[in-house]
Amino acid sequence: MNAGWAAAGDQEPRRHFGEWLVEQGEIVAALISRDLKTRFSQNMFGYSWTFVLPVLWIAGTYGIFYVLNRTSPIFTDLVTFIISGLIPYVAFRYTVNAMGKVNGAVRSLIIFPGVTPEHAAIALAVVEYVNIYIVAAIIMAINYFVFGNFELDNLPLWIGGITLAWLLGAGYGYLFSVLSRRDITVFQLGIILLRPSYFFSAVFFIPNELRGDVLSVLGWNPLMHAIEISRDGMLFHYQSRISDPLYVVAFIAVLFGAALAVRAWRPI
Repeated sequence: MNAGWAAAGDQEPRRHFGEWLVEQGEIVAALISRDLKTRFSQNMFGYSWTFVLPVLWIAGTYGIFYVLNRTSPIFTDLVTFIISGLIPYVAFRYTVNAMGKVNGAVRSLIIFPGVTPEHAAIALAVVEYVNIYIVAAIIMAINYFVFGNFELDNLPLWIGGITLAWLLGAGYGYLFSVLSRRDITVFQLGIILLRPSYFFSAVFFIPNELRGDVLSVLGWNPLMHAIEISRDGMLFHYQSRISDPLYVVAFIAVLFGAALAVRAWRPI
């Protein structure tokens, strides 16, 4: 009887789901703190480049509009129009790029077997989600104090579009990070495939001005829908006629589903 009691006493107590969830949250929080400390300790200017680069993109895009003598296709000023498309696009691309660091981040923590690539993916995605709102605040503040322009019509809709763009980036980046666990060039291929997205995702134009046959092709791009949702929430005098949040959500689910399927098929 005593032996049976001792055997039972030696067993580890069963953890509740809440305790497990708290433990996973602590791992993610530690990885977030580590990533931020690494960015700041390496080079403060390097981290600030995260916020400077979108401003340069706006300046470059404005220059293209100026050279082509093109005005805003919406009843708003040109800088505000560019911002309305660029902010959700940056949320997408920054998150994709962050997923490229997932596997390397875990390899450097190999002595901690409890840390998985999924912990790193969540941590890096959270950092980029916060970063995009810092970027948005800086850009919109410059637009207001320098040019005297500010628009934010529907805050929940604007945040919803940015969040969908962010989740698209997380899903796409996570899928290619899983595929690249044996060959890093696979992720590089994923980045190359995204290069045309800057020109075909409604950053420079609005779908409302496209011909039906062109729109029928570009309309398959889920990022364009996310950008349109965000733009619809930001601008006072604009209502998109193509944005479909359910389509974007379905596409996000497919990306994460494919990533999990590949992960189960080829565990690392």
